[in-house]
Parts: sequence; structure tokens; C-alpha cells
Amino acid sequence: MDLIIVGANKIGETIVHAFPQFGLRHRIRGFVDDNPDLKGKKFAGYPVLGTVDEILLKEKVAVVLAIQSSYEKNGLVRKLASNNHLEFPNLFSSGSWISRDCIFGKGNIILEGSLINFGTMVGNFNFFGTKCSIGHESVIGDYNCVEDEVNFGGFSILEGQVTVKKGAWINQGIRIGKESVIEKFAEVKEDIHPNSSVRK
Repeated sequence: MDLIIVGANKIGETIVHAFPQFGLRHRIRGFVDDNPDLKGKKFAGYPVLGTVDEILLKEKVAVVLAIQSSYEKNGLVRKLASNNHLEFPNLFSSGSWISRDCIFGKGNIILEGSLINFGTMVGNFNFFGTKCSIGHESVIGDYNCVEDEVNFGGFSILEGQVTVKKGAWINQGIRIGKESVIEKFAEVKEDIHPNSSVRK
């Protein structure tokens, strides 16, 4: 099956370079990006096929959303929902470790060196950077962006559309409310209300 990457950007380039690690049988056909200046050019060795609207015309194609913004990703998923022929595979790096009893939705990306412990449930369209650690029996909602080297203690809850930036540390049993931002290297020691920001 052909695979199209949404987003001619750094995450998209990372996905191309790491693609052999994901163990998929799909063939990368190229990128789509809503920047009209990119159409017809090459990015990371693959053609930019046009805007996201190109995908709405496809049948039986896999789509990877290389989008960091939770809001933008959520909007794209709603837009693409009008085409029920699309597949959104999970991308699990062979250089990561994921307990066999974890449960995943669709469209998740987990990069090299990350560790997801037993009993964890992960929703849809989450991004985990390199060397993240998710403690046992955590619950990760939808559309979260977890950057490199983030650590979650066990029994953590990430409600959804949360951004956790590089090197942040979340203690065990913490709930982080929807649409919150945890800044670089911050330590979270208590529950965070929705739409909050936590700095170092």
C-alpha cells in the first residue's frame, strides 16, 4: 500500500529517515503540504504531491500525520474523515520498547529509544519523540505531543491535546488536563488543570 506523509517539515524528514525501523510494508509515495510553493519540489528525497486535499481523492492509501500542533492535527483528522478509505498506521520504532499488553489506537508515532511500560493505554494520533519513558498503567488520550527525553511516572494520565516539551518530568500518578503545555525540563509534582502552562 502507498503511504503519504502530511507535512514537509522536520518531523516528516525524521519519519523518512527512520522508516525502515517501523517495519511497515507500505511504500512512501511522497508528501503533501498546504504550502503551495512546495508542490512539485522534492523534500527528504520524495516529491511534494500537492496540498492535503490531494488525499481526499485517494483510495486505499496510508496516511502519516507529521504534525506537531495538536490543534492542527485534530483539524486535519476531521477534514480527512470524509474519505473512509484511508488508513492511519501506528509507527513504532524497532529501537523502542513497548510492553506487549499496551493498547493503542491509530496514527501514533513512537521514535527510537522510547519505552512504554505495561498496562498503558494510548489513544489516537499521539507523537512520542526519542528516549521518552512512559510508566506502567498510564493513560494517554488523543492528539498529545511528547517531545524527546520526557519521563512519566506510572499511573499518569494525559487527557488530550497536551504538549510536553523536551526533558520534562511528570511524577507518578499525575493527571494533566487537556490542552495544557509543560515547558522544557519542567517537573510536574501535582495535578494540572486543563489549559494550564507549567514552567521549569
